[in-house]
Amino acid sequence: MIIAENGDQLSGLLGRLLELVPPVFRPWVVPVGLLVLGLLFARVVGRFVARLIRGRRSPNIHPLLQKYNVDHAELDRQRREQARLIVATSTTTRLAGFRIVRQVEAVFVEGYRTPEEALIALKAAAADRGANAILNVHTDRTAAGRCTASGDAIIVIPPAPPPKPDPDQPE
Repeated sequence: MIIAENGDQLSGLLGRLLELVPPVFRPWVVPVGLLVLGLLFARVVGRFVARLIRGRRSPNIHPLLQKYNVDHAELDRQRREQARLIVATSTTTRLAGFRIVRQVEAVFVEGYRTPEEALIALKAAAADRGANAILNVHTDRTAAGRCTASGDAIIVIPPAPPPKPDPDQPE
């Protein structure tokens, strides 16, 4: 009989609340209350549906911020492809096994997570400027914990092979 008692208590509470409403407006209390509950329910369902629809669309990026919306995996792949054009690197001013044709320019990259990423980016930057080797390679960490790399981009060629002795000619 607990249910009957709770039901009686609820109807008693609603009856007391209904007594607070002036008699002229009492016929409108239930329909307006149901209308308000229906509108609240419709709003909750509408927001849920809108969130589902928004979740399936690609995000809209503000035009001023679109330059930062890049595919980092694709950029890393492109950097690695460009870095393959570099045939040699050296931490000194000499490069064994090659003849330096000309120095292109000094290159510098910063803001990478690891020294390896910074070196790959340095090689890609040098290759982008037309070099095929790098001298004086140096990596550092900034105060913010990011890595930098610098070096001199150069163009090298392998040394000319020594002339082969002619087998017909005596020594």
